[in-house]
Amino acid sequence: MLYRLIREPFVHFVALGAVIFAAYFWLNRAQDSEHRIVVDQQDLDHLVNLWKLQWKREPESSDVQALIDRYVRREVFYREALRMNLDHNDEIIKKRLAQKMEAVAIDLSTLMQPVTDDQLREYFHSREDLFKLPQAYAFRQVLLLPQEKTQTQVDALLTALRKTDEIPPARRQKLSIPNQWPMTAAQELDGAFGENFAQSLDTLPTGQWAGPIRSGYGWHLVWIERKQEPAMPEFAQVRDFVARQYEYESGMKAQDRVFQELLAKYQVQITAEHIPGTLNVSFAEE
Repeated sequence: MLYRLIREPFVHFVALGAVIFAAYFWLNRAQDSEHRIVVDQQDLDHLVNLWKLQWKREPESSDVQALIDRYVRREVFYREALRMNLDHNDEIIKKRLAQKMEAVAIDLSTLMQPVTDDQLREYFHSREDLFKLPQAYAFRQVLLLPQEKTQTQVDALLTALRKTDEIPPARRQKLSIPNQWPMTAAQELDGAFGENFAQSLDTLPTGQWAGPIRSGYGWHLVWIERKQEPAMPEFAQVRDFVARQYEYESGMKAQDRVFQELLAKYQVQITAEHIPGTLNVSFAEE
């Protein structure tokens, strides 16, 4: 009986109709979803919070209406742009999506392997080149312009400074250069005064007026208050900086690991001409 029923054309017709109806229902539901824009509470809260961060106050009703209008306008244009395939081969969109993937790789690495203090300490001691405090100097200086630098002028000014330890008013902030310099790294001083200025400072004694030494501005009489030799700081003092550097380097490594895993799924063929002969080989090796 069942076998005879299954062979009836009417049953076939009903079954086919049911399949067509189901397909029609699902297709139309998908289309309805594509053409439905929902602004839920989470969306609105996000928009309002961004607005408050920018304007530092609660939005009024007109502001909220403007936020929703802009959101809907952007969503409409975004969906229509996708429908028209405008995102295809767009360099800006490619760059932005690639940046998002790189950020995802960093976030996943951080979530899967939270850093510990022991790891930070090990990283801190393994990277002395990064964390060692540089050669630095704290000093006062008095500038003589090139045309002012005579032996008589230098001797008179040096004697006065050693006697009173007061910088004459006419010599204060000359050329807008500060007279007082707190502890400053040698590299930064060379950038401010010219090459080898810090090296010249190192030849002077501390705790007395000495010089002159030369810079790009002229000649300087200097009182060195303190010299700081290159040394590793205490871990506790720089822990936050160490953590930021560790997270940055770990993130870069995680990005590279994810890239290599994803790259393995692709065949890279470079058919362009006039490129280094080793380029194809390097991709093949990766």
